[in-house]
Amino acid sequence: MDIVSGSDRPSPPINRLADELVADILSMSDAELLAEVEADGLNAEDEAGRVRAIISSAIGQAAKARLQAARAEIDRTAGSTWGQVHRLPLKDRAAVLARFANDDTKLKSRLTMAARNGEGITENEMDDILANLRELGAIDEDGNPI
Repeated sequence: MDIVSGSDRPSPPINRLADELVADILSMSDAELLAEVEADGLNAEDEAGRVRAIISSAIGQAAKARLQAARAEIDRTAGSTWGQVHRLPLKDRAAVLARFANDDTKLKSRLTMAARNGEGITENEMDDILANLRELGAIDEDGNPI
């Protein structure tokens, strides 16, 4: 049983030991495992809670890593769909949006509501809208209407 070490490479002795220990634990019945824990003077409920917390933390860290990888992939592919528009100066990106806002009442309303609240549209929101326009083929890579 290869748990720590892979079958395609030589296994250091510590990995083989870990594999054997894990195999022993996995082969134990619940009663045997509880007896082992109690023999060590530990509270089974406390230990179960501690192990659950470790597993939960590991799952959370793995999820964060997957999310970061997904975001990096989105950023990587977005760069190819955005073209150069996301690199334009802020005022030029705003001008591209203003041009579309004049023809799109929903977008114009959204931009107006943001201004009424005393908050302009954020740069991230602007970039998201521009990326959507680029993806839809409404603008070219330089922000010009198609």
